[in-house]
Order: sequence, then structure tokens, then C-alpha cells
Amino acid sequence: DEQVTSAKASVCAAFGQVDHALALAYARSGGTDSTSQLGVATSTQLTLEAGSRYLLATLSEQPASPPDLASAVRKQTNAYQKALIGFLNGLRVSDPSQQPTVKASDDATETLRRLCK
Repeated sequence: DEQVTSAKASVCAAFGQVDHALALAYARSGGTDSTSQLGVATSTQLTLEAGSRYLLATLSEQPASPPDLASAVRKQTNAYQKALIGFLNGLRVSDPSQQPTVKASDDATETLRRLCK
């Protein structure tokens, strides 16, 4: 169906943009300067927030999205939001309490990449 194909293309394009933005954000280190590190952390947090909103907005504009794709987007955005709350509470990606969220995000990313091939 043309609507499903179009919806999938839109949602997958949005995911691709967010995935790329996060890859760029996570590739930055900030070095040893605490101000630079704070800037990188803030940028990463903003990317998680904006990315989750963008994915959900795109999904809501595409009601013909395949159910498995829609479910994966929702799982990913939930993971982004949980990770963000953890970061805002001072946790790091490596913190043991963040590991279930990291795994959920990694799983959702893998599913989205597979569905969007």
C-alpha cells in the first residue's frame, strides 16, 4: 500500500537523522576541560530530548506506519527519555542502573535499523 510505504519512508528518514545526530553527540568527548565536558553532556541531552520528540511527532503524522516500526519507535523514544532522566540525575552511561535503559535503546536501534533497510 502506498500510504504504508510513504509512512515507513518518513519514519525511517526521521530515525536516520536522529541516529546520526546521536552518533555525532556521543563521538564528542570534551577532553579534559570541565566546561567542554559539560557542553558535550548538555548537547547529548538536548539531542536525546529533541530526537525523541521528533521521532514521536513524525510517527504521529504517519498513522499508516507499520505496527512493528511504530512499536520500535516508541520503545526507542522511551529509552531516550529514561536515559535523559538518568543523565539529569547525574548518572553516566556506564552506571549499572542505566544498563537496562542502554540495552533497551540498543535493542530498539537494532530493530529500527533492520526495519528501515
